[in-house]
Amino acid sequence: MRLIPAPNGNEVKKFRVAGSDRLRIARPTVSGMVTAGASLILLAVASVVLLIPTVFYVVPIPPHANAITLCLPGIGPLQRFRDDLLGEEEERTYIHEGVHADQCRRYGATWYARQIGSPEGRLTLESQALCAEVTVFSRRGADPGRLLDWAEETLASEYFDDGSVSRDDVALAVEAACAEVSGDLELQLRSTSDPVGHVS
Repeated sequence: MRLIPAPNGNEVKKFRVAGSDRLRIARPTVSGMVTAGASLILLAVASVVLLIPTVFYVVPIPPHANAITLCLPGIGPLQRFRDDLLGEEEERTYIHEGVHADQCRRYGATWYARQIGSPEGRLTLESQALCAEVTVFSRRGADPGRLLDWAEETLASEYFDDGSVSRDDVALAVEAACAEVSGDLELQLRSTSDPVGHVS
């Protein structure tokens, strides 16, 4: 009796022992089982990686959000925006989510997931994104003091209204992030101001 082996070589093989009528069964090798196990794990991971983007694009955007950014290993940032964004709101949203996409690409999905999973990390992510908005609009002539106040209030009331981060920590994070995003924003804007303090 002769059996044709399967392509992977991990099948049970039967062969006759020389000088005997007994059949012996050869069991799959350890390396064959490890290969099969690794293949199953890889298939499961690939399925999950493909499933997450599909779900991401099907599930509705939360009503309080203008957009969402998801950072996936091996894929990078995935983004969705509300269809009804217009004018300045649309521009602010694209600036904000652009920072999150850059954070994902620059630091990776593991770092991004750790940050978003803790109040302190989320404060870092969101303060950088809001400060990018502050920088763009202040360079166009908007009052930087009001923009910084707006960024602090937005963080405190929309992102951390549960009290998980204190107002003082929010203020410090905004100050640090805005200095990092645009250099010292106040000094930079003062250098383009007239002696009375109005932006020229």
